[in-house]
Amino acid sequence: MAYLGLIIGYLIIILTPIAGLWHKAMPRLEKKPTDAFIPFYQYFSVLRACNLPWYWTIFLLMPGIQFIMWACINVSYIRKFGVFGVKETILGILFPFPVMWKIANNEKEYPVAAPTNWDVAKQVDYRTPSDHVALFFALPVIGHAIVYPISMVSRNRKAGKKSVFKEWGDAILFAVIAASAIRTYVFEPYKIPTGSMEKTLLIGDHLFVDKLTYGPRLPMTPFSYPIVHNSFAPVLDMKSYTTIQTIPYTRLPGFRFVERNDVTVFNFPAGDTALNDTRMPDGLVGHNYHEILADEALLICLGEGNNVDFFESKKEYYKKKARKHFEKGEVRSRLVRQEDEQRGYTAINGVLDRPVDKKENYIKRCVAVYGDVVEIKDKELYVNGELAFQAPHMQYNYVLKGTPHPGLDFMRDQNPANDYAWMTAEREKFYLDNFGATLLELQSDAEGNVVIPMSKEFYNKAKTKFPGLENVSKPKGFYKKALYEEADFFLDMQSKGYKMLRGPRYYPVFPNDPQYDWTEDNFGPLKIPAAGDKVALDATTIPLYRRIITAYENHTLEEKADGIYIDGKKAETYTIEQNYYWLMGDNRNNSADSRFWGFVPEDHVVGHAAFIWLSADQQKGMFGGGMRWSRIFSGID
Repeated sequence: MAYLGLIIGYLIIILTPIAGLWHKAMPRLEKKPTDAFIPFYQYFSVLRACNLPWYWTIFLLMPGIQFIMWACINVSYIRKFGVFGVKETILGILFPFPVMWKIANNEKEYPVAAPTNWDVAKQVDYRTPSDHVALFFALPVIGHAIVYPISMVSRNRKAGKKSVFKEWGDAILFAVIAASAIRTYVFEPYKIPTGSMEKTLLIGDHLFVDKLTYGPRLPMTPFSYPIVHNSFAPVLDMKSYTTIQTIPYTRLPGFRFVERNDVTVFNFPAGDTALNDTRMPDGLVGHNYHEILADEALLICLGEGNNVDFFESKKEYYKKKARKHFEKGEVRSRLVRQEDEQRGYTAINGVLDRPVDKKENYIKRCVAVYGDVVEIKDKELYVNGELAFQAPHMQYNYVLKGTPHPGLDFMRDQNPANDYAWMTAEREKFYLDNFGATLLELQSDAEGNVVIPMSKEFYNKAKTKFPGLENVSKPKGFYKKALYEEADFFLDMQSKGYKMLRGPRYYPVFPNDPQYDWTEDNFGPLKIPAAGDKVALDATTIPLYRRIITAYENHTLEEKADGIYIDGKKAETYTIEQNYYWLMGDNRNNSADSRFWGFVPEDHVVGHAAFIWLSADQQKGMFGGGMRWSRIFSGID
């Protein structure tokens, strides 16, 4: 049963009062014994008896929040009978039945307790340790870090009022619950981490992602720590969720679903497997594991003195070798820091296997929906044969021939002290005025010429002033030619005794296969699959649909000499089970998007980018003059 996990979750909530013998204790709360047997009304009755808001019952219906609320009500229930012990509080949160049975079967020992008198030190001291426990389960470490300073400062308390610790502890607990409900079902904050959507969205923009437009998606892994997305990194190298309960893809009704040109937040499709590097700035968390695996396998093959053609014939063999590198905590094809180059590999903490809703969140523009045909010709995107929507601030890379990157000499020094010495105010003004680009956005090509991302408007103006400005696009066949040339160079240098630290990239553009040597500038044509489409399966088409069949629609796939087998049965066709989308960044030559990792499944869609609520320049910060006041509360085109 697909929804078995969800059903079990609701059964646990409904049966807890029955198994906990609440009907025996209900008369003490001036409630009918039968109240304990009516699903969810049982909790409504206890909340009223405990003078707590009745609407907390609604939280019990919400996967992802329901068990936090369940634990809160259980603890409130046992405290109503004067049970404040640390052990009992922990049981109340995790497994409340032993405490509930004692309360039910010992009426004289557990009468309804009078409210705590906060002016009596003995009563306060009796319950304080359990309050610490409840706060720790609500917000470990951080909760105490907030409350302790407040409790130290706020020593004056009115007679009869709760202690500052208790007051703020309760406030934090239910702020976490409310924030989790809003984040899961209504709005979720999102910060733009990269320049893939420049200048539509800027690094340092803070957005609200609207989940109501497309319909809120039920959390697929509801047993997760609220607020945190998928891990406690970089503080703790551990997951923030568990898969003991899972829910199939389920979306509540919305006003509409994804349409062409929507700016959309989604779970990174290639993020089902990830290299576990907690150093976020080094880019080994939201990366494409499958691309790195191919590069690592190729590097091993070349390191053994074999060429690209040999690699193609033994690809799976070398991928197994690459996986052993990852198991050992080593990635040799991505040397991130200087110490990584000295060591010969980037150290990681193994490999992560992530469910859909715990993959990294990405934001791009949906340029094509299921059924559409996409094609890119010399950087221009065409959908169904027509030039696609041109976002107002869309950018491409242009090369200024004969002009070297202004920081190239400084960066060649590999001296961190000099890395930004070239970034003068005069240079910044020159590139901003003439090209609309900051110094940090500049890149360089293989010859050292400066590469500038800019809009077509800026390009058309700058072209007359700077005749060396060129729009250079990678033709089809570019990556195949580069692969063989770089591999030959690698093997030649290796044969001469040089230690080669980096190898060539293996077909970085989707479908990452030598049969489709497309580039990000010249791509397709490719049809976006729709639910119900029947696609032919053979050696030519399988690269396009391999991940759809295995990763997104959870079938086993075997590619044998006599044909293709799905779930153990030979298949010549496959029927697509869900709709897919094609998403690209507005900063077209500086965006890791569908051109590199393919289709975005419907069940990966998180929400619609609604508006910017805060924006600050990353370099200057909010309090260093970096606030972008004009962007605050602005919509997204």
